[in-house]
Amino acid sequence: MSLEHAILGFLNYEPMTGYELKKIFDQSIKHFWPAKQSHIYRVLPQMEEKGWLTVEVIQQDTRPARKVYHLTERGRAELQAWLAADQPPSETRLAWLIQLFFAGQLSDEVVLGLLEHQASLIRHRLQRLGGIPAESSQQMDGSETPRDRFYWMLTVDYGVASAIAQLRWLEEVIARIRRSQYELPTIG
Repeated sequence: MSLEHAILGFLNYEPMTGYELKKIFDQSIKHFWPAKQSHIYRVLPQMEEKGWLTVEVIQQDTRPARKVYHLTERGRAELQAWLAADQPPSETRLAWLIQLFFAGQLSDEVVLGLLEHQASLIRHRLQRLGGIPAESSQQMDGSETPRDRFYWMLTVDYGVASAIAQLRWLEEVIARIRRSQYELPTIG
């Protein structure tokens, strides 16, 4: 998934500023596609050059001008084409799994600390995911449909299911290390 296509998706609902785009990223899809404010502001001019959006500059008396981005027909066509296209598999890069891969060189206490830290992060992620339904109800201007919300919440459901599976796996590994049970796991 590209940042540009996520931006197109949000602008398909309503025009927004870069600040509003960052806010909606954080309230809706951050659990699987976080975006930094600087990245959003960097791609917006590129998207305008491609003809995918236009910018409306609104002068303000006491603050800098507001730039409101509007989706063009060309941008809408790009979004529709991207939405219907098969996506390549994504890579998973988890630094803590590299640590775990080489953890045979560490004491069990250190490894347990690393794994317990990961379990704590996942528990925190589950709490955040639980708050998304309330946040998402405040996202848009009301132009979204119940069908839109259904698909939005499927991504939350995926996040919850993934986090629960990861947490269960971590808890089992922690228990096995505590029992000094170093046999290879059975796959399948």
